[in-house]
Amino acid sequence: MKRAGLMVGILSLTLAGPAAAWEPSTTHAGLAEQAALKSRLHKRLITLGFGGGLFEALTIPPADAPALTSALKLLSPTHGSVPDSRGRQSALAWIAAGASLADVPAAHGANHFFDPRSGKGWSLPDRSIANGLSDKVRGALGRASLPSRGVPAPQWVTDKKNPFNLDNFLSQYAKAAAASTPGERSRHMAAALIAAGAIMHTLGDLGSPSRVRNDSAAHFDPLGAGPDDLGSRFERIAALAYGRLGVPVPSRTITRPRLVDYFSSKEGAGLADVIERSYFSVNTLPDASRVSTESKPTLSRPLPAPPSKLNVMAANRDEGTTMRNPAGTCLARYRVQDDVLRFSLDDECMLDQLSVILPEVAAYETGLLDFLLRGELTLQAGNAITITGKDLGTGTIEVLAEDERGVRTKLASIEASGKNQVLGTVSTPSAAVRVVAVFRGTDAVGEPLVAVGSVSLR
Repeated sequence: MKRAGLMVGILSLTLAGPAAAWEPSTTHAGLAEQAALKSRLHKRLITLGFGGGLFEALTIPPADAPALTSALKLLSPTHGSVPDSRGRQSALAWIAAGASLADVPAAHGANHFFDPRSGKGWSLPDRSIANGLSDKVRGALGRASLPSRGVPAPQWVTDKKNPFNLDNFLSQYAKAAAASTPGERSRHMAAALIAAGAIMHTLGDLGSPSRVRNDSAAHFDPLGAGPDDLGSRFERIAALAYGRLGVPVPSRTITRPRLVDYFSSKEGAGLADVIERSYFSVNTLPDASRVSTESKPTLSRPLPAPPSKLNVMAANRDEGTTMRNPAGTCLARYRVQDDVLRFSLDDECMLDQLSVILPEVAAYETGLLDFLLRGELTLQAGNAITITGKDLGTGTIEVLAEDERGVRTKLASIEASGKNQVLGTVSTPSAAVRVVAVFRGTDAVGEPLVAVGSVSLR
């Protein structure tokens, strides 16, 4: 029997450094779980023969993926993403595990940034900012071995160097339907869910304003007593306030026609676009200005824009006052002292933003997961099995018969042009209990796609 050929076998065991994202084992795992619960994944798993859906136990034997097994042992079992000694846990836990492992090794965390205005990803803080960092922070930065530049997040999800890229997801997902034995299909499905969770993690990171406003310096705040406990205060507050189980449910399911559109689109409807123009990060607040001589604060970016008239009288109070968006969400605090107007972000303001941002991130992640699983074939049984599908491009359909032991064997291979809704027919096998079809190709707009469907004969 062939091993699963899991892409996760090449994982390094290096832990994430200062560029780490929303906390992987809490916020990211929680976002992935909430998205999975709202998505079509449960029904799709049942269609593929995993009767428990999201709660079906899937197994990756430790001997098949020793590096993955070692990496998972670095996670706390209390976070719900660590399989038992057999490598067995639920489908929902595997997708959370993928969301927890996307920053491994540490350098990969630098590929979870994207500024939609410049099209650039992560870059180390420039010299003027680096010189202002403490020796402690500069030392931790050196130990983290972070690259000077990262791959922009929308490109990273398809990059060949990414062990959890789109190609790996599609390959494992197709094998989860087409592999011969139940054990093989279980391993491939778990691997596909790990890749899906990691892709969702990469998208979800763009819900943090500093990651979409070219504010790498915001990720070097000292957060604890440890010399290397550095990161984004905004993202740490999310972990402390919501943990894993408290992450808000998706506000809705967001749909987009192309994978990249979930990240950024020409219409400005990607997650990076929305967050970049809606929120400040700590180092992209309006510059300090003198009230007596300057009419408006200087902005590093056009949006979000302060109101045309700031409440200078309220800003002269010791506690200052608050800038809010039209929905009432805190954008920043501002205060006048010695004729100088200064803006800031405090913990309470960040918490207010998180209460709005996290449900939106979950909504984008739900839509992305549904996008990955969007391909669906319909099989109708009679004297022959008729296979139909919508919104497909060109590709190949593999038709398989499953016997009472759960073993699947190939019945036929059909070339699909995407021109007809009826994709093909095959004779109904007399000894089968289920027929499964797997399409591998592109959708109607040219995006890579795996579409699946099945029909029970008993």
